[in-house]
Amino acid sequence: MNLSELGGRFVGNGLGGEKIGDEARRAETMVEDFDKLFAVNVRAPFFLVQQLLPIMCEGSSIVFLSSLAAHAVVGTSPAYAATKGAIDTLVKHFASLLGARGIRVNSVAPGVVETEMSNFTKTEAGRNVAMGMQALKRVAQPDDIGGVVAFLASEDARWITGDIIRVDGGSKL
Repeated sequence: MNLSELGGRFVGNGLGGEKIGDEARRAETMVEDFDKLFAVNVRAPFFLVQQLLPIMCEGSSIVFLSSLAAHAVVGTSPAYAATKGAIDTLVKHFASLLGARGIRVNSVAPGVVETEMSNFTKTEAGRNVAMGMQALKRVAQPDDIGGVVAFLASEDARWITGDIIRVDGGSKL
């Protein structure tokens, strides 16, 4: 599938997977781990957008993944949180720069989602911590986030750009 088959939509993802997440959770983040986090979560999406710009047309949409961690102190991963804060900054700048071309740029900031990166939710104590900071008392599922990403990539979101949409069950209200 190519970009034209996606209708000009592009979903950019800072791919902070479980290995990177685990490394960043250590009390003493190593320089190599820090660099890897920024390479995957910031540098890769930045340059991916840059490389795709020549084929993006008016009406295209870029959707990045941020995190609750960029907006509130959660967990023990300041390096990961910093990468997601950088994504929020890129959203604003890319939205401003690309708006004249009719390209929208937004981000989704999930809270705790039941994935390998949030494996602490597999214990009762972990689930209680997650639900204790949320207004909605359950752990999010990937589909809870996916629907918002799909909306932002759709024509229905044609007047939304430069926004970070929190999809976090009312975390840290």
